[in-house]
Amino acid sequence: MSELRRSAEPRSVNLHGQTVNYVLKRSSARRTMALQVSGSGLSVSAPWRLPVTEVERFIVHKRDWIRSKLEQLQCRSVETLDWRDGMALAYLGRSLCLSVVPAATAPTLLSAEQLQLAVRPSMALHKAVLGWYQRTALAYFETRLNVFLPLLNRPPTQLLLTNARTRWGSCTRQGVIRLNWRLLQADAQQIDYVLAHELAHLAHLNHSAAFWREVARLYPDFAVARQALRENGHRYQALIGD
Repeated sequence: MSELRRSAEPRSVNLHGQTVNYVLKRSSARRTMALQVSGSGLSVSAPWRLPVTEVERFIVHKRDWIRSKLEQLQCRSVETLDWRDGMALAYLGRSLCLSVVPAATAPTLLSAEQLQLAVRPSMALHKAVLGWYQRTALAYFETRLNVFLPLLNRPPTQLLLTNARTRWGSCTRQGVIRLNWRLLQADAQQIDYVLAHELAHLAHLNHSAAFWREVARLYPDFAVARQALRENGHRYQALIGD
């Protein structure tokens, strides 16, 4: 009888712009592949000699299921924010102090260190804050898109927001770009990277070498911003309502 062999190796895979970490568990006794999402994240069980390329092809094929499970897990694990006057809010890489004022007495104002947010008595604070993020994000993203437009051979047909919990952006074959409004918490460099990433898909709807060359053409310093987003993205995704 041959000796049973097992191993566990941490790896990562790119699922259409979103880096997902996983543990590859190999066993000489296994004949098929299986996925599991738990509190520890994603794990993939595979036969001992199966090439990594086949493993990751399987992961990409199951990407929608994986994203759904990771999103459910993340929603359960995120602690409820303490929504209150004076709380700290992340905005373009810096921290703002939230100052809540009645909508009838003062307007919403943004300064270098403070967001004075006018809130109607009937509106929950977290809904008012998230609404401000979304409105401000779309305006900011449109401003940054205008900077990239002269560099594009094919302009996007539309720029929209997304509320996805596992992706920062997307691009359709029709040229519709969607960016996650939670990116407004990141600094300008990280936002420009995500925008350049999605705009590069207008030329290459894949993650080939040609695609990454297009990203580099649009935003040469993308690697630094990409790494910063990997390190801080979980904090941005924590911004949710009750």
